[in-house]
Amino acid sequence: MSERIIPKDKDYLKLSKATSRYLEIPYFINSELDRGYFCSNCLYFIDKDDCALVKKEGPDVQGKESGLIARHGVCTLWYPDETKTF
Repeated sequence: MSERIIPKDKDYLKLSKATSRYLEIPYFINSELDRGYFCSNCLYFIDKDDCALVKKEGPDVQGKESGLIARHGVCTLWYPDETKTF
């Protein structure tokens, strides 16, 4: 399996959770997240709780703050990581 590496040599501009329409779905927190439109299956998901495009800080579209990008979250920028979802 090839591993994606997103350079961390500089700070990239990121969108807020609200702007990207990010939303955590608590119902799926303990689910198998290998398939579906979750952050964990997105090309932009990095590490265990971060995103290349969306800031971890700040409120999501429901006004909730968690300080992370959750594996069970989703946003309108979701793009499939074909190494994981197919």
